[in-house]
Amino acid sequence: MALLLTPPVEGTLQTWRDGILAEIPDLDIRLWPDVGDPADIHYLLIGRFDLADLPALPNLRFLMPMFAGIDHLVAHPNMPDVPIVRTGPPEGDPAMTEYAILHVLRHHRHMPDYLAQQRRKEWTVIPQKLPRHQRVGFMGFGTMAEPPARALNSLGFDVAAWVRKERQDSDIEMFCGTEALPVFLGRTDILVCLLPLTGETEGILNADTFAALPEGAAVINLGRGAHLVDEDLIAALDSGHLSAATLDATKPEPLPGDSPLWLHERVTIMPHTARRVRPDTVGPQVAEAVRLDRAGKPQIWAVDRSAGY
Repeated sequence: MALLLTPPVEGTLQTWRDGILAEIPDLDIRLWPDVGDPADIHYLLIGRFDLADLPALPNLRFLMPMFAGIDHLVAHPNMPDVPIVRTGPPEGDPAMTEYAILHVLRHHRHMPDYLAQQRRKEWTVIPQKLPRHQRVGFMGFGTMAEPPARALNSLGFDVAAWVRKERQDSDIEMFCGTEALPVFLGRTDILVCLLPLTGETEGILNADTFAALPEGAAVINLGRGAHLVDEDLIAALDSGHLSAATLDATKPEPLPGDSPLWLHERVTIMPHTARRVRPDTVGPQVAEAVRLDRAGKPQIWAVDRSAGY
């Protein structure tokens, strides 16, 4: 029962092998492209790898991505017909939490405006809201979104979340279902997108969404590039309805040199750096998934492929 390790998102195959073995020393790990006998491979850990290159693995039991987004795996014609098991920390990724907080605070404290003023050699103090008057809205409330939402709530921000299914929370105001989206947007000054990418959420950051936000709102996309309709964002910024945007994900990636987003004075482009995917964060979940399988127990973090997350 071997695990096939493909080229990682960060680091080397050898570093990842050693990190996973520190969690589960008796696991047979094969480093791509040294598959050995394909019948030996029961587990597959996917990093920067095209499934088109994957040979037939007749005894594959499940696939584990190193990253959060699985849309490109589910849509791939060579995707094996096996469960997908998430490998992110179940309590959320601290790197994502700090990153989301960073960019909310940047917009809360008018950093894009102050940087523009600096370029103009202008010294002007911008009126500043208190956190309790700053309405932050998270699109999504999964393992990546919930921790930063709670952290910002603890800092005194007025935090709410929009989710697809009915959900209640004692601390965070929840807006559930398509009908609640306009109301959620209307109370949101800083919008953070941390949705999974599905057929329902592709292009959700569009002209209608931006129009439903209050004038002067800011948008932070930490989800997938395909959540955003670029031309709609530019139009909303140019009209003055939106004040600024931060994009950690674009479509395509890298962002082409001729994209107008690069030089837009109200857009911050980040090269998809929110998470730090390393063996010390992914390894424990890989080890636990293998142990559960060996024991004949169901996977805790299996993806609902029909829902896309």
